[in-house]
Amino acid sequence: MSGADRRAGGARRRPPGEALGITVRLLASYRQYLPPDHDDRAGYVLRVAPGTPAGRLLEGLPIPDGDRYTFFINGRHADHDQVLQEGDVLSVFPAVGGG
Repeated sequence: MSGADRRAGGARRRPPGEALGITVRLLASYRQYLPPDHDDRAGYVLRVAPGTPAGRLLEGLPIPDGDRYTFFINGRHADHDQVLQEGDVLSVFPAVGGG
């Protein structure tokens, strides 16, 4: 279901505690960490508990410790404490430096 469908009230009622489906897209050099046989453009779905902040999901991704990265939720810059919603798309890519 798209974000527009959710906003329009199209989301189905979910029993309390049922896991949410979050699409994760690992981009640029992070594509190497995708699960085998997954399309790097479509991403893959992870299930998380209701109320899970983005930071908690990010901690569980196979990104090397100490790497700096940028992430978006549904195409918009987000904070680690933003609570994820059913159908969100979390896109993660390495930070780019330079001048």
